[in-house]
Amino acid sequence: MDETKNNLGKIDISTDVIASIASYATSECYGIVGLGKRGPDGLIELFKNEQSGKGIKITSDEDGMVIDLYIIVEYGVNIKTVAANIIEKVKYTIETFTGIKVKNVVVNVQSIKVDI
Repeated sequence: MDETKNNLGKIDISTDVIASIASYATSECYGIVGLGKRGPDGLIELFKNEQSGKGIKITSDEDGMVIDLYIIVEYGVNIKTVAANIIEKVKYTIETFTGIKVKNVVVNVQSIKVDI
């Protein structure tokens, strides 16, 4: 949970809300199939939009917030460009919606979806 204080009081923003915002921003980027994580059996689990917040890890300290995203991309896209777009979009969206400083966004590509 992140907290913002001013002379009128304080605002607590849950990490679940921040994860939902990050999930929304990621899903709007071109080349993304979805968020997903590799399970203990080695298989990738793809999370649907209603499971927003899964496939995202958030850590926070006094310098700002670090957001780890675990994504699945479409076959044929430039992964470097897609990752750069995600980083920019997630950082901008969270800072705009919440006013919380995002120190770093880490994009972990878990898989590439190939249509057969």
